[in-house]
Amino acid sequence: MPHYQLTLPDGRAVHIRINHEALTISIAELLVYTFDLAGRLYGLFDHDVNVRRGLDGRMLARWRDANHQRARRWLDESETEAIMTRMRQDVTSVVGAFRMQGQDNRDNDVAKSMTLKVMQHALAFDYETDVQRFRHIYRPISILPPDQYQALVLQATEGCSFNTCTFCALYRDRPFRIKTPEEFATHISEVISFFGPGISMRRSIFLADANALVIPQRRLLPFMEQISHVFHLVPAEAPPSMRYKWLRQNPLAKQGVFAFVDGLSAERKDIEAFQELRQFGLRRVYIGLESGHEPLLAWLQKPSTAADMVDAVQRMKRAGLNIGVIVLLGVGGRSFAEGHVRDTATALNAMPLDGGDIIYFSPFQPDPAAPYLRIAQQAGIELPSSAFMEQQRHQILSALTLPPPPNGPKRVPYNLADFVY
Repeated sequence: MPHYQLTLPDGRAVHIRINHEALTISIAELLVYTFDLAGRLYGLFDHDVNVRRGLDGRMLARWRDANHQRARRWLDESETEAIMTRMRQDVTSVVGAFRMQGQDNRDNDVAKSMTLKVMQHALAFDYETDVQRFRHIYRPISILPPDQYQALVLQATEGCSFNTCTFCALYRDRPFRIKTPEEFATHISEVISFFGPGISMRRSIFLADANALVIPQRRLLPFMEQISHVFHLVPAEAPPSMRYKWLRQNPLAKQGVFAFVDGLSAERKDIEAFQELRQFGLRRVYIGLESGHEPLLAWLQKPSTAADMVDAVQRMKRAGLNIGVIVLLGVGGRSFAEGHVRDTATALNAMPLDGGDIIYFSPFQPDPAAPYLRIAQQAGIELPSSAFMEQQRHQILSALTLPPPPNGPKRVPYNLADFVY
């Protein structure tokens, strides 16, 4: 990976790295900017504060507070503009020093020429137009699994086909619809044009929205065919060395297709259907178990039972797919706590999860726009504390009989408040 050292006129040391995905500029070791290859600011790290910029223009700052607890907040417009102004000033200084020290395209070095080109793009980037284009191409991207935050989202559907869960309001602002093949082809073309060279930073494809695999197989396969024709998907059995080479050689190379599914939608596809999807590049499916406790799921108005979801995971695993299972910590409060812990562990233990799978533990954060708060108050159910949710996580983990990684599934946190796209 090419990298360059230089010094700014004010004495600050600069370290620049560029690869097939991104450009990073580190200034005095305490300030690091990351850009995609179109020159679009992706984020920065500034004195222990990690700031991510979303494609909608918003910025989320994350840090550890005085008690070493994770803290986060969305920056206001003036703070965002101040960051962008300082970024342009810093990059202008770096470009000047880069030229002054002879590290430009006059050296006839492709990597140096590319580095200078991306920095110049960063200075000229039109963020206002970029945000407008993003909002034209996409409906709001409400959430992704943590390992897919750098995915290339393709919206084959809009909204959620059920939208009944009392704890969720992520898709209540739009009706559910499935795009036509013509609409989806246009969407793919617009997405590729929008990202430009920056598409290489997007490592996989996420088929959105909420439960895109609800699409009937006869309508879903043409979408998967379009994706496989346009993008170079890494073969499922490729070893890590081949995988990295594959991604490095082509900006349209991706690790595969990933998607959400709910238990009821999964019930509509048999093993052969999932095997077909795997042949077209589907690699991991994410399912919101939330809880294995049937009374709690019914109270939350989930569209499927725990038994449905266990059965769905068993069939998807037999089809050769990897799985991400999401568990909500603290949901239902103390009234459902005992059954939630016991039955969730039982459901997870019934799933044939292995080293390619992930169990996500997501702390429950009630959405004010969802019915949960009103229903819980009527039922006398209190909101869970952080300590209560952490206790539940430990209780569920201690009851698991699944092998630990690397042979068993990873157990990782999933905080919705960290999501930025």
